[in-house]
Amino acid sequence: MARKLAKTSPLNIPPESPSNIPPEIIEIILLKLSSVKSLLRFKAVSKSWNTLISDPLFIQNHLQSSNNSSDNLFLMRFTNYSGKGFCLVKLEGQDFDTEAILKSPYGCNMILCECNGVLLVGDSTYKCSRKYVLWNPSTRKEIYFDCPCALFDKDEMLNPGICYDPITGDFKVVLIGSGSYAIYSCKNNSWTEKKLGIRYTGTTCHGIFVDGATYWRLFHYNENNAELLYFDPRTDELKTLQKPEQVKYDGGSVFIGVACLRGNLCLYVTTRDFGAQKIQIWIKEKGIRLGENPNWKELITITENVPTRTLWFKPLCFVGNEILIQSVFTGFLYYSPSEKTFEVFDKSCTNRVIPFRNSLYF
Repeated sequence: MARKLAKTSPLNIPPESPSNIPPEIIEIILLKLSSVKSLLRFKAVSKSWNTLISDPLFIQNHLQSSNNSSDNLFLMRFTNYSGKGFCLVKLEGQDFDTEAILKSPYGCNMILCECNGVLLVGDSTYKCSRKYVLWNPSTRKEIYFDCPCALFDKDEMLNPGICYDPITGDFKVVLIGSGSYAIYSCKNNSWTEKKLGIRYTGTTCHGIFVDGATYWRLFHYNENNAELLYFDPRTDELKTLQKPEQVKYDGGSVFIGVACLRGNLCLYVTTRDFGAQKIQIWIKEKGIRLGENPNWKELITITENVPTRTLWFKPLCFVGNEILIQSVFTGFLYYSPSEKTFEVFDKSCTNRVIPFRNSLYF
C-alpha cells in the first residue's frame, strides 16, 4: 500500500528511503497540500505520516494555511438540487462557479454556523427544529444529535453557535434561549443547561467563532439595548463583551451585527439618520481577557454611496483588497475601501453563504 500511494503521490517521495528527507521538511510539504482527501490517503503511507497528519498541532496549522489561501470557496444551499444538498462554489470576479454538489447529511438543508471548518446544520422544513448535525464537508464526517425538549419551550427561538476547546479537543454546540443556554459536548455526547441572569429576545442570531471564543449579538427583553455575548470553552460560561463606547443602540435607526474578517471579530453598525445611512466596522483586539474591557479599533466608516435597505447587511470576508458583503435585499456586493465604492454583482442569491475552509478537524 505504501509503495502504491507513493507512486501516485505528487510529493514523489520514495517509500524505500523515507528517512532521507528530514521530518520537518515532510511536514512543510504536507501543510502546503490543500486537499484534505489526499492527506487522509497519505496517512496510510507510514506510521510516522499517520502520526504527523493526526497531530492536533498539524491539523491547526493546516487549517491556518487554508485560511491564508486565496481559493475564494463558499458553501450555500443548492435550491436546484432534486434532493437536499449544498453547493460548493468558487468566486471568480463577479461569478460563482460551481465546484461540487455535496449531499446534505441526514437531509439537513440549512447552514447555521461554522467553527474550524466544522458546520452546524439543521432542517429548515420544520419550525424551531431541535435536530442538528455537526458536519465536516471536507472529511464527510458527521454527528447527529437532538436537543432534549425539556431544555427549552417548544416554540422558543434559539441562537446557535459552535466553539472548539483546544485543551480537551472537544467541539461544543451552544444554544442560547430567552432565559437559559444549553451546551452540547461532542466528546462526551452530553448536555449541560445553565441559566441566564437576563432574558433575551429578537430574531435568531448565529454565533461567530473567532480567536478561541464564540460571539453573538442579542437584544434585551423589554429593554431598548443590544448586547455582545461570548462563550469561553475553557469555563463553559457565557459573558458580556463591552461594545465600543461610540456605538449606541436606539432601536430602529441602528442595526448591529458581528462577523469575522481576517481572523478578527468585527462589529458592524448601520445607522440611519434623516434618510442618510452610515456603516461602521470595528475590529476587536486578539485574545480573550475575562473581566477586562476589550480594545476596539475602527476599521472603516462609510458615508458615501451607501446602498439603500442595508438592514440585513453582512460582511463575509476580504477578497483581495475588497470586502465581500451579502445583503438580503441587494444580493452580493464588493466594497472597495480605497475607492469608497460599492459594486452589486449578484441579486439572485438570498441563501446563507459562508466561506469554505479545508479542514482535518472532526
